[in-house]
Amino acid sequence: MTAPANSQTYPVPDDEFFPADMARQAGPHPGTEPRSNPAARWLAIIISILLLSLAGVIARELWYRYQGETYDSWLEPVFELLGSATVNGWAVTIGIFISLLGLWLLITSFLPRGRTHMRVNSPASIWVRPVDVARKASHTTRSEIGGANIRSRADRKRLNVQVEDDGTGTVDQRVAATLSNEFSGLETPPAVSVKVLPQTQSTNPSAKTGADPYAPPQPIDAPYPGPQEIQR
Repeated sequence: MTAPANSQTYPVPDDEFFPADMARQAGPHPGTEPRSNPAARWLAIIISILLLSLAGVIARELWYRYQGETYDSWLEPVFELLGSATVNGWAVTIGIFISLLGLWLLITSFLPRGRTHMRVNSPASIWVRPVDVARKASHTTRSEIGGANIRSRADRKRLNVQVEDDGTGTVDQRVAATLSNEFSGLETPPAVSVKVLPQTQSTNPSAKTGADPYAPPQPIDAPYPGPQEIQR
């Protein structure tokens, strides 16, 4: 993905600024792929806060020590406990736990960031999220077969759509073909899976006609009563 979309090169003039053995690549260059936050981000923030707190405690100890004032040390009891503690099963267990925790933190710092977007097959850098694909799938399915009971769920590899049975017996094939054609512009189109649900009776007329349930009400075609028809 880091390679330029248009690999055609053009010669540049041989001068002191542009040597003849160099060529510029023209055309749009796709940007880097959007990624999720690294796993070590929040760990680094938490560890930074803990280290800042520890630095504040040490600064307090040094301040009172060099001022020559009497004070209750916060670190001395900890040092005395560590220096006088005997090695037993609990100490070994805590040491193993701390070692495993440090190893886990070390591995987490090298984990790659998760892939969260899907690239559109275009010279420009265009990326979409799986949730956008799911919304587009619901809208396309509703435009194709109508109905309101349509649910879509997508990730970077699969697209699952649930539709009501319209009685034709081919609704799953029509929806799958429509969605496959709709998302063929993606660099890696998701695998489309259509699940047909049994038809249910709905009190919403838009579920049968395919009308927009959020559309404003239409005016009633009825004549306005004349003055003689108004009850006084």
